[in-house]
Amino acid sequence: MQTRQKLTATQLKIYNYVVANKKQITEITLRELASILGVSPASVVRTLEALGYQHYYDLQNEIKEELNRNKVVDDITYQAQYYFSQAFLADYDQKIVTFQEIARKTTDFVFFGIGSSGDLCDYGARQFVNNGRNAFSIDDPYYPVELSRDRFKNKTVIVLSVSGEGQPTIDQVKSFKQEGATIVSITNNEDNTIAGLSDLNFAYHLEFKIIGETINLTSQVPVVYLLERLSRALRVDK
Repeated sequence: MQTRQKLTATQLKIYNYVVANKKQITEITLRELASILGVSPASVVRTLEALGYQHYYDLQNEIKEELNRNKVVDDITYQAQYYFSQAFLADYDQKIVTFQEIARKTTDFVFFGIGSSGDLCDYGARQFVNNGRNAFSIDDPYYPVELSRDRFKNKTVIVLSVSGEGQPTIDQVKSFKQEGATIVSITNNEDNTIAGLSDLNFAYHLEFKIIGETINLTSQVPVVYLLERLSRALRVDK
């Protein structure tokens, strides 16, 4: 499923839900989807048209084919193949240019994330250092940002968050912004609080994989790709 044009906020909400709940989409009607999201059936129809589908069942059939292909390979391989086949990757090109503009004004990069995202922050910081820029990571949700007055001016904070809705991360992002930092975020979709707080957001649109209420198994292959691509952009820009 590929975006064919820029989506409105409502269309983006529908698109993100479909991407994250593919199996369910094959089992519910268009009206049921509209009811779940609190939008009109007409909004769903317009979203389908924007995505290049004539009918809702065209979308369902395409998703069924994707799910059947998923049975042929392991899930991680499928998720990676799906991600790298998406048209929106071309949209990264202009965002990379914007990132390079931000980097020219940045003295240091700070990576922030919690849990698995925090682990990837260490990797991201090392990649940036390997490419000639000062960088370090913070994975403490209670790091006293507000006590570091003026410390984050001319610094860019790169925030990693799958959902973009973790309250401790949101609180820290707000603190970083108040202290003058530029915010670049990498999230699963762009329709979330952290993306909204960011000066620049990169979204990767994979299906959420959640076990229970706290275990997030959403593939992080796109995050590693984006961290490496951003780090290489620093070297190209030198």
